[in-house]
Amino acid sequence: MKYKLLVDGYNLLFQNPELRKVLERDLEEARKLLIDQLEEYAGKKNIRILVVFDGDIKVNTRDESRSRIDVCFSKSPEKADPLIKRLLEKTNKKKDLTVVTSDNEISHYAKLCSVHVTSSQKFAEEISSRSFDGIEKKYCQSMTKAELTEWMDLFKDQTDVSENQ
Repeated sequence: MKYKLLVDGYNLLFQNPELRKVLERDLEEARKLLIDQLEEYAGKKNIRILVVFDGDIKVNTRDESRSRIDVCFSKSPEKADPLIKRLLEKTNKKKDLTVVTSDNEISHYAKLCSVHVTSSQKFAEEISSRSFDGIEKKYCQSMTKAELTEWMDLFKDQTDVSENQ
């Protein structure tokens, strides 16, 4: 395997606080942003990364892989975990590979295969240390005074109605 990192995709995605905000609104967008983070990290470290996701949803995989990132989806109904285990079994350069996961079963299996493991929480902190201006601008925008007034008026009406009942 030519990869330095094998990433348990959704496991990492759920450990990233910034991406969890996006995940509440749009799974595909959150996944894309995670891949963007991994691409930036791979470029800085000059490495290749394989990200494995569960394949139980319909996705457009053509646009997912990047120059330093390959994205793999398990074939439904299989989850990512058995696929990750098979990939670990097949790798020849185990000492050069790190698995990013907080899944106990995968961590244990990787260690049995003599593959280094980094927790998703620790790795999420490392890759999310960069600025998230794009995410903040898109998903965490402040309201204008007019919007705030409109919402206050809407909720004020709701409060008045419930108090009168």
